[in-house]
Amino acid sequence: MGLLRLPLVIYPWFAWLAVLLGFKAADSGSTVPTVLLIGPAVLIGLMIRLDVWSARVLSPRERARKLLSDGTGIVYALVFVWYAYAAGFLPSIVDFWHRHSSLGRYEIVLALFLAGHGHLPVVAAVTRVPILGSIYAVFEWFAVRKGWTAFLVGIGSGDRGIAEFAAWLVFFEFLAQLHHLFVSKHPPLWRFRRIEAHHYFGGTPAYRRMVAELWIEEDVRGKTCPGLGLVHTLCDEAMVAAQDKDPHPEMARFLKAEKRPGQAAKAWLDAASELLAQATRALPDPGPAQRRELDLAEAHLVRFRAHLEGSLGQRERALASQRRVRELWTKHDLHNLSANNLCVELIGARAEETQPVVPEHALAELHRHLGRPDLVPYVRCSLLLLAAEYATLTGDFESAASMRTLRHQYVIGRTDFRVLNGEQRAAGMPTFPARQYRMTLASLEVLDARTRGHAVTVDEGTRPPRIILSNLPGGRAGAQAEAGMRLWLLGRTTEAAAMLSEAADLLQRGGFNAEAFTVLYELGTAQRVTDPAAAYATLTQALHLQQRLRAGLADTGLRLATGSATEHLARTLTDLLLRTLPAPAPPALTIFDLVELSRSRVLLDQLGTRPTRPITYPALRALLAEAG
Repeated sequence: MGLLRLPLVIYPWFAWLAVLLGFKAADSGSTVPTVLLIGPAVLIGLMIRLDVWSARVLSPRERARKLLSDGTGIVYALVFVWYAYAAGFLPSIVDFWHRHSSLGRYEIVLALFLAGHGHLPVVAAVTRVPILGSIYAVFEWFAVRKGWTAFLVGIGSGDRGIAEFAAWLVFFEFLAQLHHLFVSKHPPLWRFRRIEAHHYFGGTPAYRRMVAELWIEEDVRGKTCPGLGLVHTLCDEAMVAAQDKDPHPEMARFLKAEKRPGQAAKAWLDAASELLAQATRALPDPGPAQRRELDLAEAHLVRFRAHLEGSLGQRERALASQRRVRELWTKHDLHNLSANNLCVELIGARAEETQPVVPEHALAELHRHLGRPDLVPYVRCSLLLLAAEYATLTGDFESAASMRTLRHQYVIGRTDFRVLNGEQRAAGMPTFPARQYRMTLASLEVLDARTRGHAVTVDEGTRPPRIILSNLPGGRAGAQAEAGMRLWLLGRTTEAAAMLSEAADLLQRGGFNAEAFTVLYELGTAQRVTDPAAAYATLTQALHLQQRLRAGLADTGLRLATGSATEHLARTLTDLLLRTLPAPAPPALTIFDLVELSRSRVLLDQLGTRPTRPITYPALRALLAEAG
């Protein structure tokens, strides 16, 4: 335990060292302006203090590892500059800088590029140029590291040009760290938190026990505000494991527990649940702050459990879990987050029309949330639109019209999204960009327009596509899908279908295959009566895409749960071939392939085997001929 505390004790002293060196250089009569010596020193000190502060969300072992890694980089910089100074290399560095005048001319651009080196892993993952990862490692360990090397060369050489470059580099590094910690992916998708979760999940039982014991003693037992960051991160990794791809592929080189067949998302959830149970036992009589942290961790865990239950078709259990999540958030005054969660759940229920939501019960809960005075306009507008939707379903058209009118009295601004993201962070969950919230509102508007423009009981064959716009990414693809949905509701189905098909193509090119499948499936289903040939082509694309998605799912349980979708799609296509499409008669091999696809995929999943290509009709005829 003493060794684990050592980095936490030693590392903060590097902040004082930077300030001391800056003041000493200014006091020694350096020709470099004082602001270029003391300013970067103070910023370096602040960055080190931020490092110590941010490391508190890690467990003791991972905290020590992270600070030791950062401290080692600083020591390398100190040793390098000391050696260059002692060996008389600093004048050569200064001479090189001035001989290449473009370095000084573009010092701001160079500093900005070096400070942005953290994006190199993302670029390497997208471009598949592995050497960028190595360049990142060099920048991370030797060239940048909070600008220490440049800062030390600047004060050691006494050269104003290098000192100016160092000041810019330190300044941009400081901004990058602030952005990373407070705006970007720090809670809870920060790189070191994910690494910690993978170390824990992939460790042996003995390693897990050791980490858990240290964590309980250092961060939970007796703490006024226990640190449950590891629980939250395990919950988020469970969500990543349930997806067809990691939303941050650049992290693959850092993570230990890679996705593999049979690795269930539930295993991550079980690891989080086990840690939370230990924390609860360590706090038998929790105070208000301790109770809040335990409840919010439970809410995060139950929220993902609800997602998993919904994916496995356990609708009633999923709804009960979501209600429990909202109770916990409301208990601790996260009213906007709770109300927004209800809106997202009800949007999905209305769009899919599969979840057992009773309109009267939904209206009652919506009105309970509307009665709270501290809701931001965005959330209140969403609640009003949904209340109007469900009032229409119950036949109360007067109340529905009144709520639609009342909704226009509220002005939505960026402050609303900042408040919501603040509550997301308080609950230990990632934040969302403003466009994601706007897409949710667009989903509601489309849903409301569909309800007002069509009968409540729309025929299954002629209904409009049930695409939840808030589940799509922003940008051109999301805008195309939204425009297509609005055109469909205006009766311009041909133009709408073209726009939705283009949106699906854009989503596939962007790597959003699950979202592209949803768009294609919903579009094809909506086309079945109006344009059977187009429906067959669209649903065939959806089927092929769905098979690629299922093959990429590491979670065996989720892959098995999607088998019914394969069977349903194959049956729909077979029905189109047999009953709807005109002569000539469909070839037997096409229908055979569809039936064999639906049967073989489900059977292989039940056997726990990865899907393989089923036998084709010509192959079967050849086998029969050979046997007979």
